Amino acid sequence: MNLKSAVFNLNNLFVLLFVLSAFGLEDHLKRSAQNDYALGFILLLEVSFFIVLFLARKDEQRTLIRDTFAIISISLFVWLMLTAKLNILPEDIFKAPGVIVKQFLGDYLRLIVDIGCSLSIIVIGFTLALLAAIPLGLFLAFNARTGRAFSSVASFLGSIPPVVFIPYTLALLPSFKACSIFIIFITSFWPILTSTMNGVLNVDSKIINSAKVLNLKKAQILFKIILPASLPQVFSGCNIAISLSFIMLTSAEMIGGGSGLGFYIQYYARFGNFTRIMVGLVVLGIVVSTVTYILRKIENRFFRWKE
Repeated sequence: MNLKSAVFNLNNLFVLLFVLSAFGLEDHLKRSAQNDYALGFILLLEVSFFIVLFLARKDEQRTLIRDTFAIISISLFVWLMLTAKLNILPEDIFKAPGVIVKQFLGDYLRLIVDIGCSLSIIVIGFTLALLAAIPLGLFLAFNARTGRAFSSVASFLGSIPPVVFIPYTLALLPSFKACSIFIIFITSFWPILTSTMNGVLNVDSKIINSAKVLNLKKAQILFKIILPASLPQVFSGCNIAISLSFIMLTSAEMIGGGSGLGFYIQYYARFGNFTRIMVGLVVLGIVVSTVTYILRKIENRFFRWKE
């Protein structure tokens, strides 16, 4: 790793500007103690930057890390200036970084519980959708005629917003968790099914005909030849499904939930507590980004031969 590029870069420049501005400029909020929380957070971010940069093995990865952390540090600096220092944004609605960090530390135990509740629903519903959609998509699209016909049906059914099913699930299913799992299942099922079918239909027919000539069984052709060839499309559907799932789950929790990040945001929105609303939004963004990052790493693991 090049020591010069690790020290002299845009991320470190804006981290330095953040620290100097936090303590060198007059704080409009007159709450100097909250600058300590902002400083602690930015230093933690800086430590994370050097750790991740040190662990990176390729120059492309290090460049991406530097660029990503630079965007984060620039955003934090602009946020600090627009709120605590220049008071351009309304103080009652937009809170300074130090205020958010302080509130997060006060609520982190509850947030951990809410994150666990939301993730458990996502994992169960998404897993059930995977187990149902991928095999069904393989079998339906194995016959090209059937696959093309059902693709139109799947596109129609998948275009119906899952949110319209929330009143029905609340009326029919025994608990809110069961309702949420069903909504996540429906949300994830159609994108994964459609992508799987498209992946199968796009497999080169010569590959399938060669497998048939070798007298391979139908199950072997499906799961050992067609499925691996369809994986890029399958992962594309999974990426869409996981993003939609978080949107739908947050909406469901805000409508009728008693726990979860969506409920946390909605509960404090009733009281106009914008500090906790912003905490919930930031935590939700971090959770979604982390999950999509993990999914992307799994995808890269499957396709490491492309590198």
